[in-house]
Amino acid sequence: MKITKVVVPESSRLSHESKAHHTTAASHLLKYYMRDVQEGIRRNAGAAIATILLIFISLTITGAMVLMKTGVDDVIDYLNDQVKIKVFVDYQVDTQQVADILAGTTFVKQVEIETRDDALTKLQRLFRDMPHLFESFRDSKLPDAILIELTDSSQVEVVARELAATKGITDVIYAQEFAAQVLTWSNLISTYGVVVLLIFLLASVLTVCIAMNLSLYQRQKDIRVKLLLGAKESHVRGQFIAEGVIIGFIGSLLAAFAVYLIYYYALYQLQLRFSAVFDFSALSLNLTLLAVIVFGMLIGLIGTYLSTRKMMKHG
Repeated sequence: MKITKVVVPESSRLSHESKAHHTTAASHLLKYYMRDVQEGIRRNAGAAIATILLIFISLTITGAMVLMKTGVDDVIDYLNDQVKIKVFVDYQVDTQQVADILAGTTFVKQVEIETRDDALTKLQRLFRDMPHLFESFRDSKLPDAILIELTDSSQVEVVARELAATKGITDVIYAQEFAAQVLTWSNLISTYGVVVLLIFLLASVLTVCIAMNLSLYQRQKDIRVKLLLGAKESHVRGQFIAEGVIIGFIGSLLAAFAVYLIYYYALYQLQLRFSAVFDFSALSLNLTLLAVIVFGMLIGLIGTYLSTRKMMKHG
């Protein structure tokens, strides 16, 4: 059997060696970066912990607000889909007679009388864990009510205004009115919440800047030595940027965990009890958690970039 010797071309061998060299160099550079980052965080532990804590608070509030806004939107959508109006009748008026008149109109699809006993039965189920609240309703004079289901849900507000002006009807309640109140409060909370959130986020970025400036001041001598030994300015600056990104990642990871706990122990329990109202999808939760983590890393990146922008000129 003849054995043929295979000769590897010199250019191919050099190419493999070059690739191996570049891989080894990149590996050493990464290890060098991580070692310097660990050293920087260790030296500046107090500022790093303060930054992580502030990022954690800011992003926890952000994630919780996003999830709660989703829940409020679900409530508003559910209420707007309701077409029933509850009409409370005066004691001196015959409830059955009023119900018969309403049933004969074209805009009413269905009429149902809810007596005081019926209302108390519903309230007892609602406040089964709070009997003291139920007792306050039992002692009150609840009037009879008429539940009206309309043929056209878009006419709810018009019909409710007409009924409220009718003699013998003391009060008119409909879901859309409550939905409008919920929306007003939601917008108010969102407006002030965004202001508070922006303050926290700005404070987070400034804290990262302060932490990086303190770290730069403590390591001025080391930076000069590295530059004199031939280290590239981009590499030296990259070490600090990596440090800021890691600090942001740690803070945002803790925030994502806190947001998940808020979802599981509060919002998810609401969904289990009121599945017809709330619908927190797994996709929206995962996107929120991912956004929290990415945003935390961006805070660290922006804060570090701002603090190291003129580092080399002043160094």
